[in-house]
Amino acid sequence: MTTAALGFFNAPNLRRVRKAEAPVQHFVKAGGLDICLACWKAWMSGDQDKDLGIKTMQGLSGEEGGGPDIHEAQQQADHRIGAATDAMINSLSRIHVWAIYRACSITSVWGFPNANLVDVAAEAKAALEVKLRRNGATAVLF
Repeated sequence: MTTAALGFFNAPNLRRVRKAEAPVQHFVKAGGLDICLACWKAWMSGDQDKDLGIKTMQGLSGEEGGGPDIHEAQQQADHRIGAATDAMINSLSRIHVWAIYRACSITSVWGFPNANLVDVAAEAKAALEVKLRRNGATAVLF
């Protein structure tokens, strides 16, 4: 097959881009609130133990040398962060709780028609961040 048959090589607008003109996408590190909400969403979905305890039993049978499983330790840490975030969310006012649920797509209905969801969600996230910074399980993320 020739390059003329492919068609995209004949485009007149293709040119070599200088290094200075190339767009650079900078990595943005996730904040503590984003990490807490991600762990909370996973915790709310209830998929913490999909393997039905198989990972915890592998150490007893000697299949992995009996050492600690890093994946299991990370899953437990995420579970603790999710549970702590849930407790902090439930300590907010009802409108803020509903705004967090709606902003994280846990619920699909906004139950306060007289309030603006975007404004209330921003207030709720600010109030939640203050509480998460004071919590012992989640303070290390900030």
